[in-house]
Amino acid sequence: MDDKQLLWEKVPLSERIMAGLVDIVIAVLISLFPKIGWMFGVIYLLAKDSLSFLNGQSFGKKIFNLRTIALPHYASLSGWPEKSIIRGLVQVIPVLNIIDLYYLITKKVRIADKWAETRVIRNQDWEAKGSSM
Repeated sequence: MDDKQLLWEKVPLSERIMAGLVDIVIAVLISLFPKIGWMFGVIYLLAKDSLSFLNGQSFGKKIFNLRTIALPHYASLSGWPEKSIIRGLVQVIPVLNIIDLYYLITKKVRIADKWAETRVIRNQDWEAKGSSM
């Protein structure tokens, strides 16, 4: 394994789950707005890792100082919104999100990360490598 592959393995499972829970709570709060809130909640879940105003981090990842990067470029998802949507689709489809959680717990990687070719790493590791690895 090279140095880049080791970066994403350092993120504890508990931090990833807590960041995900923060994002789910935010999506639920957004969806409480009358009539169209549910659409914005779903949009947030789909695009949360590619939001440029958050520098390519979701609110949950920002709180826990994590970042999702696009492989093989090791770049922020703010430049790769389609990868964020693939990851988000797995989260909003009921059967897939259960399978995804199982893979995260047992294999330490989400199927969404495999399908979207992404990894979750510590933000400071990404910044230390010059943001473009």
